[in-house]
Amino acid sequence: MAFEYIEITDPLFVQNLGKCEEDDYLMVRAKQYSHVPIKIPNWVPQAHCFSIDFKNHEKELLEAEVYPDDVWVISYPKSGTTWVQEMVWCICNNLNFEAARANSLQSRFPFLEASSFAPVSFNTYEYARNTPRPRFIKTHLPVSMLPKRYWEVKPKTIHIRRNPKSVAVSYFFHSERFFYKCSMDTFLRSFVREHQFYSPYHAHVIEYHELQDCDNILHLTYEEMKRYLPAVVRKVCEFFGKSYSKPELELLYQHLSFKSIRDNPTLNREKPNDPIKRTPFIRKGEADGWKHELTPEQIHMLDEWTKERVPNPQHRKLFE
Repeated sequence: MAFEYIEITDPLFVQNLGKCEEDDYLMVRAKQYSHVPIKIPNWVPQAHCFSIDFKNHEKELLEAEVYPDDVWVISYPKSGTTWVQEMVWCICNNLNFEAARANSLQSRFPFLEASSFAPVSFNTYEYARNTPRPRFIKTHLPVSMLPKRYWEVKPKTIHIRRNPKSVAVSYFFHSERFFYKCSMDTFLRSFVREHQFYSPYHAHVIEYHELQDCDNILHLTYEEMKRYLPAVVRKVCEFFGKSYSKPELELLYQHLSFKSIRDNPTLNREKPNDPIKRTPFIRKGEADGWKHELTPEQIHMLDEWTKERVPNPQHRKLFE
């Protein structure tokens, strides 16, 4: 086996088994990682949280094909992934807004490993494999779990990160939309124990920023996109060797506005006749909404978690 599977025995997790609908979670650690070009001395990857479905797709993940003309978007969940995907797809496809509005983002930008953590109606590895080139691939995988071919090919990649408190809030509402049955406070306590899909969060971010000889990766933050989108768009255009006129870029900014993203049916995953009242997939799109949605105690807990998990002052700057 290329991965080690570890049962979660944390008392809080065990106490909430079934109640929060997290009963199939486990921790997964990569055992083969010497090929990852990371600068951290004596690095050993941590175990990451997945579901038992991960075991069924281990071979498909390891042997997934990667092509030089691929474009990848990588993030920890709820870091602005959808927004970045749409920006990247439009920039790389000559601002073809008509095609973007005619086809769902999921079909244009396959989520590589979705089959590894959730029951879906089709094999996402097979879908990605059969997607016409040049492909656009989304993943939340940590560096230790990317397909081996990724490190050989090194396709153009955008990595997006976001403030941990914003991630925590957004991740709760996202989970509540799909399956989670407990309170935000219970979720946050589970989150800081690294028992949500893809956690640990800090390790994911730090490891991507400690890669060496990876000029194929452009790092962005959700906050800089919110602060001044045109500067980020210019940076991404340069990364992909694209150039557009000012009027064309104005159309792109409009297409990428929060209102446009929220109301776009190819992005928002809303079902007009859904009998279940759900939290919107595209919710508020704020950079500091956590200030209004977390209690002082929850803010303190998340801040202390970051201090504990990130003792290195240089690394801690990634989470400000």
